[in-house]
Amino acid sequence: MVMSNVGRYTSMALEGMDLRKEIIEIAQRCESMDLVMYSQGNFRARIPTTDRILITPAARPYTNMQPEDILTVDLFGQKIDGVYEPSSETAIHTLAYRLYPWVGGCAHVEPPYLNAVYAVNKEVPNIVGNFVYLFQGKGIALGPSAKSGNVRFAEMTLKAMGDRFGVVWKNHGVFCIGKDLHTAFARCWTAEQAARVYYLALSMGVGEPDLIPLDAQAEMAEAACKMDLSRPV
Repeated sequence: MVMSNVGRYTSMALEGMDLRKEIIEIAQRCESMDLVMYSQGNFRARIPTTDRILITPAARPYTNMQPEDILTVDLFGQKIDGVYEPSSETAIHTLAYRLYPWVGGCAHVEPPYLNAVYAVNKEVPNIVGNFVYLFQGKGIALGPSAKSGNVRFAEMTLKAMGDRFGVVWKNHGVFCIGKDLHTAFARCWTAEQAARVYYLALSMGVGEPDLIPLDAQAEMAEAACKMDLSRPV
């Protein structure tokens, strides 16, 4: 059986091996940063110039994940190769790739500070620079309150996201897109960074904190476009 699995992955492992390693590295970094625990969240990367997507498997811990554990699916979520089943959130990832051809990577994490802020019906504001830069000053959209893991939820989520680069699923987590997986990952951690700063500021009990001035936000958003932090030209 072991030899059969090795043979099965001989050709597959040659395709997108660097991306497979990158997916695992980012997933493990997210776990070390407390953005996910065990097998929470999911990560995707599109193999350049193809309609094939590499995705993390369902309910598999990131700690000892191997490149051959990563699955390959098409743009509609149909499994092309892999031993395990794809994540239950595959529909949202594949729809994002179909709707936004420039997207090269997607990430879904479940960060505690961001979840805490939205659980008390607040939203993460433009309180730190990284957050303004990576989200082009638009912040994060608020997604639907509905059961995830199906096509209807995916459609509702991306409709809510609109022209932004991330969407919050209240009591669940955040989903971010990027020109590559590293950009999507960066948006996830900077969203949690902003949420943490906002949470700590509120915990001081002196009222709402000061935000970055609107004119400065506009300058930062323009700079982000010039630095290609948003999407490919």
